[in-house]
Amino acid sequence: MKKTSTIIAVIVSILVLIIPVFLLWIMAAFTGLDSSLLVPLIGIVLVVLIGFITYSIANKIFYKKTIIGLFIVILLMTGSIFAEEYYKNSYIPSITIYQPTLTYYSYRPFSNSKNLAHLDAEPSLKFTNDDKLPVVDGATALFPIYCSFVEAVYPSDCDVNNLVNYNTTTGAYDWLINGKNDIIFVAQPSKEQLKAAEDAGIEFNMYPIGYEAFVFIVNKENPVDSLTIEQIKDIYTGKITNWKELGGNNKEIRPFQRDTNSGSQTAFLKVMGKDVELLKPETHQVIDGMGGLMDKVSDYQNHSNAIGYSFRYYVQTMNNNINIKILKLNGVEASKETIRNKTYPIMDNFYAITVKGRESENTKKFIDWIQSSQGQELVEKVGYVSLD
Repeated sequence: MKKTSTIIAVIVSILVLIIPVFLLWIMAAFTGLDSSLLVPLIGIVLVVLIGFITYSIANKIFYKKTIIGLFIVILLMTGSIFAEEYYKNSYIPSITIYQPTLTYYSYRPFSNSKNLAHLDAEPSLKFTNDDKLPVVDGATALFPIYCSFVEAVYPSDCDVNNLVNYNTTTGAYDWLINGKNDIIFVAQPSKEQLKAAEDAGIEFNMYPIGYEAFVFIVNKENPVDSLTIEQIKDIYTGKITNWKELGGNNKEIRPFQRDTNSGSQTAFLKVMGKDVELLKPETHQVIDGMGGLMDKVSDYQNHSNAIGYSFRYYVQTMNNNINIKILKLNGVEASKETIRNKTYPIMDNFYAITVKGRESENTKKFIDWIQSSQGQELVEKVGYVSLD
């Protein structure tokens, strides 16, 4: 009888060991703890637990309680399967430090906004309300740029609500094609936007007005600090699926993308190159809005294993989220200096874009001024890199 009890004790002990494994899995999943560090801890727990339960059951102590515990463990493990699936495939906002959200009102010209840049001298171009003033629009990351241009050159009592729009990249292109805007400040157009212009029987004039870096971002708790461009491509094509392959934690990589025709998505596709088969939609999440993408990547509870992308200025200045860090690319940090000396590997112009044949005289004057030394002074003061 005692021998039978001992055998039962050993079997029950092995089954009950699921409890510490389950608890340790919870620790690893929700705290970012590297699972390889749990091996010695699990070993100690196993030895102590087997000894304790074997002795207890062999001596008919707590026997009934142990069996009840076994059923509880089975229920817990069944629930953990569903919990893990829910964790992997859903988004639960965790408690994070509040980050102030900057809206377009923060960049409204003639509102004493501290987010706009100002010239040291009087502007060489100054419109009046008698002039036909160009209607402007643009990408989120370029709100501070074109609003600073307007504040410098337009009359302070102009109808700013009808002259300055904030439709972001996709809307700005749509309105320009439809004749609702005169100038938009954006990254280069996507294939779809070029096709839409062609279908409408128009062509774009693209005037470079500065330089910016395209950056990849991760949660600040991610130990990986630098990637190569090839590693980025391997992540977004599914060749690399775990941060451990890149020197990080043993966690599945969750690569986020932006919505089609956003400025950052167009820049991302340029980085990836032509004829590259990206991960299919069901294996990653598409985020509408740069702020939305940063919120996901910064949320430690669910997305400490995430990666996303944006523009340097937006990440560092407009949405300075303390839970985000910018990765170095090919070992080079994204900064104004590395953009200026062209050592950062992914950088490009941003543009003032108009429609050929629709440019008024004042539109041409405004763009000429933007590309002049004073316009470029504002580009630098805002935080971008000028053409010179």
